[in-house]
Amino acid sequence: MAYFPFFVELEGKTCLIAGGGMVAYRKALVLKDFGPEITVVGLEMIPEMEQLAAECGKSMTLIRRGFEDKDIEKADFVIAATSDEELNRHISVICRQQKIPVNVVDVQEECSFIFPALIKEEDIVVGISTGGSSPTIAQYLKKRFKEAIPKDFGMLAGQLGTYRELVKERVPSLPVRTEIFKIMVKEGIRQGGVFTREQAIELIERKLGEHED
Repeated sequence: MAYFPFFVELEGKTCLIAGGGMVAYRKALVLKDFGPEITVVGLEMIPEMEQLAAECGKSMTLIRRGFEDKDIEKADFVIAATSDEELNRHISVICRQQKIPVNVVDVQEECSFIFPALIKEEDIVVGISTGGSSPTIAQYLKKRFKEAIPKDFGMLAGQLGTYRELVKERVPSLPVRTEIFKIMVKEGIRQGGVFTREQAIELIERKLGEHED
């Protein structure tokens, strides 16, 4: 059965990653852009993990020892990415018992959530999943969708987000608001991902004038 794509705020949440190898590193690399507090537990840490922790500063902690059951106690979600399949299975079991979301890398039946193929452009995030049936298809679609997103679209989305309250305050009509935002997007793409506040104010006044006539 297909997975429902919940989008969850991870800023300030606590993530535990069991394992210090390349698989664990790749998960940490993806997650760090979404703002969780990451703790990695592993007997050994690859150099890439060490470097990532140095770049992340206080938001990422490395604990150089084997996994212990108590490690999950303060975690909001857990990733089991050790090279020991039995240990990963054990982590899945105890997380499920405690109702803590858990991902066991490459073992779908032991996961309570999965990682989609992700496209991230600033605040625009696209998640692609085949329910675990074909990661190759998910990666193919990721490549195609990424090519379809206009350049600097993420930056434009961030700009338009700052104008939402401005439009709501000045434009009481929902259809007119929708029309304004559509024009902002179209013009922003045409202008290379930029639509200034001055342009937004001018557009609002022009559209209000048109609809008053």
